[in-house]
Amino acid sequence: MMKNFALGAAILSLASAPTAAFAATYSFNLRLQVPVHCTVKQQSIGSGLALGDAFALGTFREYCNAPGGYELVVTYAPGSLQGARIIAGNDEIVLDGSGRAVLSRATGPKVRERLISMAPGENGFDTDRLELDIIPS
Repeated sequence: MMKNFALGAAILSLASAPTAAFAATYSFNLRLQVPVHCTVKQQSIGSGLALGDAFALGTFREYCNAPGGYELVVTYAPGSLQGARIIAGNDEIVLDGSGRAVLSRATGPKVRERLISMAPGENGFDTDRLELDIIPS
């Protein structure tokens, strides 16, 4: 019993002794590099419900951690969909038949989900190819 007490008193006296002789300064420099990752995923809602003159295509979720922002680009078959309108949230564009259009731009990283719908042009929906892609800035 006495040995345990003596050992405890010795540790206590060491812990309370001035620590200048034992003091050391440590520092760590930690640097991380996070890769840019951008995705857009579309989820269909089924039968394409009518919203006025437009048809609902579903929802899509965009995610991009690019510090400089990004563009959300629509690609489709060149020569098709001329005059068709795409509506995504508050963004709306009219397609010119070129096969590519910028639907929206973000000035920094963003995660959001939006409803997407489309109104036909003069030739209706003359292609079944419509893709969304994110291009980091």
